[in-house]
Amino acid sequence: MKNMKKILTITLMVLISHFAFAQAANNEPGNFRFGLKITPSVNWFKPDGKIIAPNGAAMKFGGGLTLEYQMAKVVSFQTGLQIDMGGGKVKYNNGENLSTPNSNSVNYFYNVQDDNIPKYDSTLSPASNNHYQLNSRSYNITYLTIPICFKMKTKEIGNFIYFGQFGINNSFRWKASANDEVQQITASGLGAVETKSKIDVTNDVSFYTASLNIGLGTEMNLSGTTSLTFGLNYLSGFTNVVKNNSEYLGRKANDANGHATFTSMPQQIKSNAIVLTIGILF
Repeated sequence: MKNMKKILTITLMVLISHFAFAQAANNEPGNFRFGLKITPSVNWFKPDGKIIAPNGAAMKFGGGLTLEYQMAKVVSFQTGLQIDMGGGKVKYNNGENLSTPNSNSVNYFYNVQDDNIPKYDSTLSPASNNHYQLNSRSYNITYLTIPICFKMKTKEIGNFIYFGQFGINNSFRWKASANDEVQQITASGLGAVETKSKIDVTNDVSFYTASLNIGLGTEMNLSGTTSLTFGLNYLSGFTNVVKNNSEYLGRKANDANGHATFTSMPQQIKSNAIVLTIGILF
């Protein structure tokens, strides 16, 4: 996995450098342009099912390199390499107490000595593990993203060109952490609300996610082929951000009589974002 990330990074950097030097050597505009961009965003999660619910939006940030190939006067192909700080917030619809009939309780074990969450097992109860009910979670996920987009643009109007974008963002998970609101499960019931910060949840987040990318923007010419770019994009995720069945979160389901069954937590979460792009193209 680490080798794949290195290969993708090196390949795109070599391609961008090659086209940049070729254009500079010819001293004239070419079909290829490259640039830099920053991408502040507002991100939110859209969970499926009744147990996991959205819990507000989160401000995130990203940025990276852009490579653009002009296919025709009004159509270009765009790709690049960027680092995205993604994530979002969810809450879990637990029962009022651990024995509420027809209710759920999302829980996990926390290893105090190793400061991590071990794989879930309802029989796991060594002294080194605390048992917690999970009330809400805020994900912080770092992605290596390769966008693949078509850019349809107008002719130059004054110093401006206006464009629309349509494509897919391909995001490869680098690392992930979470901030959790929990309550310890004890023999007498639930304890006080606590916060667990910067928990490593990398292995419970999908390695690959894809999002539909739709946007509008403008280029402001500065000199020659150099332009400032501004864009506003909507990203709609269509793959699961997390593993379909968590190996680390458990689901306790009570029937009408309060009898409980324990299973791995099923989870389906899609990511959405509004992204502001500010960049420069050469």
